[in-house]
Amino acid sequence: MAGPRLTHVLLFSSDLERMAAFYAGALGFVREASPDAGFVVMRAESGAAIALHAVSAEVAAEIALESPPRWREDTASKLCFEVDDLAAARQAVLDAGGQAREPWSWAGSRYCDCADIEGNPLQLVVRPE
Repeated sequence: MAGPRLTHVLLFSSDLERMAAFYAGALGFVREASPDAGFVVMRAESGAAIALHAVSAEVAAEIALESPPRWREDTASKLCFEVDDLAAARQAVLDAGGQAREPWSWAGSRYCDCADIEGNPLQLVVRPE
């Protein structure tokens, strides 16, 4: 048997519908059918998947979503997405309600640090051809 393969990343969310709409609008993820109203899988054309899991109502009541979202830089993870057009992808994040910092370069690649609508960090990257 081959080694383990990542099936998806899971994000807990206090507003499942808004998060699904964000990842659809910002990065083109498509929502898959789910028998569980508190669980949504969003899949990119490339096959990458993000699972969104609703937090309990009690936990959601303790979370204040801000607009623009507060960056959650105290987290131990960051979702990174390779894109073809950094400027267009950055604008799509902004148009979908997220935040984006100014792009920067390192080792021949271009990057843009962003946050989704709940402040989760994500990064866009264009690799050199």
